[in-house]
Amino acid sequence: MDKMMDNPWFLRIIALALAILLFVSVKSDENNTNSISSGTQIDVLRDVPVEVYYDDDNSVVTGVPQTVTVTIEGPSQVVLSAKMIKDYKLFVDLSKLTYGEHRVEIQHENFSDKLKVRIDPVYVNVEIEEKISKQFRVDPDMNEGLLAENYIVKSYDVEPKMVTITGAKSVINSIGYVKATLDGNPGITKSFDQKASVRVLDRDLNKLDVIVEPKQVQVKVRVEEYSKDIPVVLKQKGTPKQGVTINNLSTNMESIRLYGPPTVLDKLDQLTVDVDVSKLEASGDFDVKLAVPPGVTRMSHDKIKVVGDVTPAPVTEPPVEEEDTVSGVSEKTFDNVAVEVRGLPNQLVSVFQTPTDGLVSVKARGTPEALDKLNSSNIALYVDAQNAVIGDNTFPIKTDASTEVEWEMSASEVKLTVKEA
Repeated sequence: MDKMMDNPWFLRIIALALAILLFVSVKSDENNTNSISSGTQIDVLRDVPVEVYYDDDNSVVTGVPQTVTVTIEGPSQVVLSAKMIKDYKLFVDLSKLTYGEHRVEIQHENFSDKLKVRIDPVYVNVEIEEKISKQFRVDPDMNEGLLAENYIVKSYDVEPKMVTITGAKSVINSIGYVKATLDGNPGITKSFDQKASVRVLDRDLNKLDVIVEPKQVQVKVRVEEYSKDIPVVLKQKGTPKQGVTINNLSTNMESIRLYGPPTVLDKLDQLTVDVDVSKLEASGDFDVKLAVPPGVTRMSHDKIKVVGDVTPAPVTEPPVEEEDTVSGVSEKTFDNVAVEVRGLPNQLVSVFQTPTDGLVSVKARGTPEALDKLNSSNIALYVDAQNAVIGDNTFPIKTDASTEVEWEMSASEVKLTVKEA
């Protein structure tokens, strides 16, 4: 044995054997490590869609996430194949469940049996509700601050006026508003027609997940300048000619439309039209130009037709002269002599009650020479109404006629009704 140990070839053989054994051992460990590393792989699939099986004709499902995260583990070639081909499927089967709340598992299929599959989340809480459809009226929704100054929306016309909304029964019952929202640029002055999308909101103005048919409606918006109708009131202005009586003034235009700012128009309750009666002599109709009130931009008419009911001044008949041949005194009679109202304040007007037409007969007695000087133009009868009050007044008739004759009148006083002009 000692001889063998001393033999150099023996030592060489032993060293070679040990080297071969060490090499084989190290190589085996490397192969095992590479085999483990290349044989198993873990990967994460994100945003994997989840299908839902249920009666979508009669039911609505909430609570199922649209996508989930899936972790797969297995041989690298199988993992790589699953990622590339994507023939797997995730789903929840609700087809046999009743209405109400349920906790269900997200299932999968078409993954290789060699893969370990983990879904996050595994379980979800879902609610199955009855699907219903109901019709709702669409209300236009527009920011009227977009209108130009003095303009308003006169009306909205939505077509169709009703839409059909489909969804879960609880969601349909929570609908508070169905709006067709309009948009535009500031300074709108003209009517317009616009297609608008329908929005469905709850009472807290939260948007609801429902199906709307149709999704859009046509809205016609009628825009007008702000205006207001007010009554027309006629007011007499001026003093009628002597002997002329204004019985009534009227117009067939009972109201007129004014345009302008709301702050101006809302303060107007009537349009007072002054009618000058100083030029009226007989009944008839005539045009009166209208004055535009301050702040009003325009009116629907610039003039109106006024109808006057007027009693004209009486025609004075020639006086009848009678002569008393015995005494040398003659008489002269003047019919329909008008009594003038003097001294009446400008803010008041008067109407004769008795005599109703303000006319009296006058008989003059005197010498023929004195009577020859008289005619209807130089006989002046009047009443002094400067102390008149509103209501009925009685005044004595006075005369400015000649004092060379004696006067006898058919009435010694008149009764007047006085009122504000």
